[in-house]
Amino acid sequence: MTKINKNSAHTDGFDHDPFYSLKSFIEGEEKERQRLSRELHDGIGQYLVSVKMQLESLLYRDEKEVREQIPKIRTDFDKIVDEIRRISNNLMPSVLEAFGIVFAIRNLCVETSEHTGLQISLDFKGDFESLNKTIKTYIFRIAQEALNNIVKHARANQVELVLIRQKEEVLFKIRDDGKGFNLKEIKSGTGHGMNNMRERVNLLNGSIEIDSHMNKGTQIAINIPLFQ
Repeated sequence: MTKINKNSAHTDGFDHDPFYSLKSFIEGEEKERQRLSRELHDGIGQYLVSVKMQLESLLYRDEKEVREQIPKIRTDFDKIVDEIRRISNNLMPSVLEAFGIVFAIRNLCVETSEHTGLQISLDFKGDFESLNKTIKTYIFRIAQEALNNIVKHARANQVELVLIRQKEEVLFKIRDDGKGFNLKEIKSGTGHGMNNMRERVNLLNGSIEIDSHMNKGTQIAINIPLFQ
C-alpha cells in the first residue's frame, strides 16, 4: 500500500516506445490547448466580460438598484465557478490516456492530498492497463467523484483507496474516517453526489454498496464485471 505524498507519483504501467509516446502526447497536448483556449474565450471569457460590465454599471445606480443587481452578479459568478470546474474535470482524461490509469489515479490522489491535507493511501493489485478505455475512464471518474465528495462533505483526515483486478471483475473500495451520513439521503436521491457514482457503476453493469455510520466514516465497495 502506498501512502500518497507529493513525491510518490510515478508512471506505473507506462511501457510504450518513448519516442512515439512523447510525440503522441505532445500532439495531444497541443490539441488540448487549442480546445481549452476556445472554451476559456467563449465560456469563461464571456462570463467575465458580462460581470465586469455589470459591476461598472453599479457606479451609476442608487443603493436600491445595487442591492437588486447583486443576486444576478452572484449567479454569474457561480456560473464561472461551474465552468472552471467543468473544464478542469475534462482535462484529466488526457493524463489517463497518456500515462495509464494507475498514474492518473495516483496523480489525482497526490493533487488532492497537497491541496486539502488529507492523508490518502492507495493500493493497486493486478493489471489495469489492459482494461478497455471505457472502464478505465469510468473508474477514474468514480475515484474523482469519491474524493470530491470526501473533501466537500466528510470532514475526514484519512482516506484509503484499494483497486483490485481479478480475472472476471474489478473491485474498488474507498474508505474514509469522516463524519458519515444518513444512508436514507442516498436512497431518496439527494446528497453527497453519490448518485453520480452509482450512475457510472450502473453503466458498467456493476454494483455498489455504501456503508456509512454517523461519526464513524464511510466505506464504498464497487464491483465491475469485465465480461459484459
